[in-house]
Amino acid sequence: MSLRRVASCTGVMLSFLLAGCGGPSQHTSTTSSAPSSSTTMPAKVTTETTPSGWLPVSYGDAQLSVPSSWALISGGAAECGPSTGVVILGSGQWCPPSMNAQARPNTSIVTLRTVSSHPELPEGPAFIANGIPVYAPGVAPVYVIPALGIELTTSGPSQTRVLQTLTFSPRAVALALGSSAPVPKSWRWISFAGIRFAVPPHWALKRTSNAPPCGTDLVLSEADVDLAAGPALAASCPPPMADVRPVPQVPGVEVDDFSGASSQGACVGPGTIDGLHICIEATPAFGVLIAATSSAGHRTITMKIGMFGSGTVGRTILYSVRRSVG
Repeated sequence: MSLRRVASCTGVMLSFLLAGCGGPSQHTSTTSSAPSSSTTMPAKVTTETTPSGWLPVSYGDAQLSVPSSWALISGGAAECGPSTGVVILGSGQWCPPSMNAQARPNTSIVTLRTVSSHPELPEGPAFIANGIPVYAPGVAPVYVIPALGIELTTSGPSQTRVLQTLTFSPRAVALALGSSAPVPKSWRWISFAGIRFAVPPHWALKRTSNAPPCGTDLVLSEADVDLAAGPALAASCPPPMADVRPVPQVPGVEVDDFSGASSQGACVGPGTIDGLHICIEATPAFGVLIAATSSAGHRTITMKIGMFGSGTVGRTILYSVRRSVG
């Protein structure tokens, strides 16, 4: 069972896991700080928890799966409507007072926010989802997941089935500490703009004069491999579907051979690979790794890697990147 209570009671049905035995808010044992996520457990995506007709939504090191009909609010966006469910990422808002609209009481709402520090937590977790301890430091439905660096809140109808899908994100796997598996012999190597990297053999290769227009940080703009010599052309773009509701993850790589393709903010990730400096943007932390690569005597190149599935393909691509010779 992917979601289980950590308590003294037995025989509790799954539908009552979050309410039985007094619920998460009844943990009154002595408190202790949660262990660091970097030392507690390895990052692994439990892909089989996504039910048919649902889609995974990643934010930071966390991933949840929700019905594909749900709405999605990311960043500082705000929306309101008749949706039966909503997943909110970061500082997004659903039916805020400024919109002069009221959320329907039967709307299921799940919010994920990253947290850099955690309050004093109960000695034991409220429940465990796919091996990941989930704590309730106060009154449910506010949960803290130290292993994922996430605070999760729920409201509306029962979220038990959604909580069952909680797992590490592909991004967490790609950026986990430690060495990466060798590049499979069947993969193809691609050289462009002074860098060289490997991709699965069935991925198509496209060289374009301009990057794809109307992009989003939630998922990669296009599947497979896109080598862009220049920025996207100015275009009138409707809101990307990925910005308003869950969409399928997009496997692929985009390499941009032009300046200004990345924001060069705070960096995460390996730092250096085979003498090549790699700065992976800390935010946004959705379904795309945005990496600025540079080396002595060569300008910065931006590489975008789509995060999907178990995250191991994206990790292998990342660690295959090196300076192109010749």
